[in-house]
Amino acid sequence: MDRERLRHGRTRPHRIRGGGAALVAAALSTIVLLTAVPSLGVENEIAKRITLDPWGVTIEFRAADERVASEVAAICSKALPSLSHELGLASVGPFQVFLIPDIKAYEERVGLALPPWGVAFAFPGHRLMLVDVPRAANAWNTLEKVIPHELSHLLLAERVGNVRFPLWFVEGLAQWQAGEWSMVENWRLMESVWGNRSPSLGRVVEYMSANEDRARDAYRVSYAAFQYRFDEHTERLSEFLDEVVRRADFGEAFDAYWNESEAQFCARFDEHIARKYGTPLMLFQTEPLFTLASVLFVFVVLRIWLRNRRKLKRMEEAERERPPGWE
Repeated sequence: MDRERLRHGRTRPHRIRGGGAALVAAALSTIVLLTAVPSLGVENEIAKRITLDPWGVTIEFRAADERVASEVAAICSKALPSLSHELGLASVGPFQVFLIPDIKAYEERVGLALPPWGVAFAFPGHRLMLVDVPRAANAWNTLEKVIPHELSHLLLAERVGNVRFPLWFVEGLAQWQAGEWSMVENWRLMESVWGNRSPSLGRVVEYMSANEDRARDAYRVSYAAFQYRFDEHTERLSEFLDEVVRRADFGEAFDAYWNESEAQFCARFDEHIARKYGTPLMLFQTEPLFTLASVLFVFVVLRIWLRNRRKLKRMEEAERERPPGWE
C-alpha cells in the first residue's frame, strides 16, 4: 500500500476522511493488518459473518453488533448495483467489511492512527473496509452516506487496478456517488472561499491530512471540481475510466480525453471558484441565496397571512360581543 493511500483512503462521518499516521513502521503494520486480520486477535471479537451474493462481499462482526452489521449489509446491497453501474464495472469483489468494536484498542494493536472523526475507513489496495461500531451507532443516519462513499473507493480501485488518481478526483467521485452534496455544503463552500480558507485544487492533499475543519474544506472543493469537470454529464464517467484503463495513467488519459492537462484544469477550476464565490456580489447569483431568499419570502408571506387572519378573527369576535342595537 502506498503512503498517500494509507493516509487518505478513509472516511469520516458526513463525508470527511482525513489523514492517519503514515510512518513506514505503521505502514508495514497496516499491511499485516489488512492481509491477516484474525492474526491480530480479532478472531476473539468477530465471530459472525454476513455474505452478500452475488457481490462476494462479506461483513464480519461480533454477535453484539448484529444490528449495525445488518444495516451495513442492507446499505451495501442497495448501493452496489448503482455504484458499480456508474463506474462501468461488470463484476464486484470479493472484499471484506470488518466491524470494529473498539477502534482505539485496534489502532494501538496494529500501530495505526485513524482520523478521530471517522466512521468507516476504506483500504482499496487490500479490498477492505473497517467500520467503527460505536461511532456508527452514535451517528446512525450517516451510514447511508458513509458506506456508499467507502464502497466508491473500493469499486474505483476494482475498476482501474493500480492506476494512481489525484485525491480531488477520488473524493469528489465518492461524494457524488454517495449523494452527499447539499445546499448547505454549497453554502459552506462559498463561506470558505470568502474567508480564504478554501484550498486550491493542488493543495487538497495538504488540507486532507490536517484537522477536520480543513479536511471539510478540501472535500467541498474536491466535489466542486469533480462536478465542474463533468459539467453535469457524469454519464461520461465510465467512458473516461475506460481511457484511464487503456493508458494505465491518469494524467495521460486526462489530457487525451479532455484536451487539457490536469494542471491546466486545476488552474482553470481555481479561477472558476474565485469568480463564482470570491466576491460578495456573486452571492446574488448563487443558488443558496436564491433558495434562502425564497424561503424567507414564503416565511414573510405566511407571517403576514397569519397576522391578518388573527386580526380578522379578533374583529369578528369583537363584532359578536357588541350589545344588540349598537351602531
